[in-house]
Amino acid sequence: MQEFEKWLARVLLLNGLLTLGVCLGWLGEAHSGMPLAILIAVAMLGIGAAALALKQQRLGWYGALLYYGVQVVSYYAYDGSAQWAVKAGVSLGMVLHLASGIVVLNLLAASLLLASGWVLWRQRRPA
Repeated sequence: MQEFEKWLARVLLLNGLLTLGVCLGWLGEAHSGMPLAILIAVAMLGIGAAALALKQQRLGWYGALLYYGVQVVSYYAYDGSAQWAVKAGVSLGMVLHLASGIVVLNLLAASLLLASGWVLWRQRRPA
């Protein structure tokens, strides 16, 4: 396994654990808006995907794509009626103010999504 792939899998594991901590309120304010079971399932997806990636299983990288994919975009309505947000422990984002709400593009999740896709593409390429 390449060193970059190991590092990326460890970052995925750390992100999954941080997401679990954020969901349960261990790291800051407890998450509200989305059902807790969905958020915990996403955190467990990140942890499971990292375990598979560390065991050099391609399924782990598919899980990483799904895990980071749901974190790339968050939406918060101004009136509080609609919300979509899966927060990780660490995120760097760009905020867009719309007429009906706020859209947050998580640039860190987007970059890790691209890196995971690159690893998966590299593994599928014939040698």
